[in-house]
Amino acid sequence: MTSEDDPKDPFRLGDDPGWRFADRRADALVALRYVFAALAVGLVVVGGIVAWLAQSREPRDPAVTAEAAVAGVVVVGLLSLVYVRFVPVRLDCRDELALARSWRARSFARWSASGTPALAGLAAFALHGAPALYSLGLAFSAVGAAVSGPFHANLVRDQETLARRECAIALVPALRRPVDPGR
Repeated sequence: MTSEDDPKDPFRLGDDPGWRFADRRADALVALRYVFAALAVGLVVVGGIVAWLAQSREPRDPAVTAEAAVAGVVVVGLLSLVYVRFVPVRLDCRDELALARSWRARSFARWSASGTPALAGLAAFALHGAPALYSLGLAFSAVGAAVSGPFHANLVRDQETLARRECAIALVPALRRPVDPGR
């Protein structure tokens, strides 16, 4: 019995291939996860650069207080989380291709928003000089990434939302189809 015939899995969530990076060209969902992981690794690399730059004793802008820098990062972090979690972006349920395109577009917008607090932390570090500011921004980014990333739990949540909207299209199989620029 395939998962397509499984009455306990009508939306074929069991077809989720996981994070097999070696197969990213064969599966569009794995490729999306590869891009997401690359973005996350990029933020970690920037953290390493911040740690390296923190070794320098160059004077920073004295007009930027620690309180102002922390407040700026926290405000950007909270706004980012509000956008990632609560700004609704409806998924287009006309057909499989429209659903996959709208899910990808929404995901890239949310991933961009979730990375913004780390960038605010980088800017605050550049102005104030405390490397903990980047760590603070990175913490907000990690929460945003957990909420918006292409994790199985998030796919299940999206499928449940689609089902409540009476959309009978299975999200995971739609996302797994190769992206054809001509369609």
